Amino acid sequence: MNIYNDFRQSGTVEEETINKYKEYLPKELIEAWKTYGYGTLLNGYLKVINPDDFRELITDTYLRNEGTIPILATSMGDIILFEVDENNESYVVMVNYRKAKTKVLASKYSLFIRFLEEEPFRQRSLEWSPYTEAVDHYELPAYDECFGYTPLLGLGGAEKVENLKKVKLKEHILIITEFMGPVQ
Repeated sequence: MNIYNDFRQSGTVEEETINKYKEYLPKELIEAWKTYGYGTLLNGYLKVINPDDFRELITDTYLRNEGTIPILATSMGDIILFEVDENNESYVVMVNYRKAKTKVLASKYSLFIRFLEEEPFRQRSLEWSPYTEAVDHYELPAYDECFGYTPLLGLGGAEKVENLKKVKLKEHILIITEFMGPVQ
């Protein structure tokens, strides 16, 4: 399976951005930027994003943001980061704003890409559900949108498709962290 089979481009990655990040991000991601640009894959669930567009958001909403670069967003309102720790070890980490938690998805970007091909990984690690059902009910969210729970899960909202609405991705994350505080 090629995870880019259904890629929908929403923009090209500027040479300036590639040059800025090529020393910090995995070569596989840089090559994907050159080949595909920004856009969505895996039936719109993952969004390839410009790190610069999400840097300030991560700084404001994720307390352990040191050494992180935002690389992907999900259509459930999560941000996936490439992180390098003080020992120069790299990780792919998901900040799950809807549940106010973080999770290491893989120790290497190449492993993460391989794991994405596996349905159990998407269900368990990316907490994919109820995305497919939401798409059936509401259609795909736009590139700058995600599905958001109303009311928010942290405010007692139930984790049901009926409580999902299409919302603006960045604004939804800001609303969640305004009410619930930054994710640790």
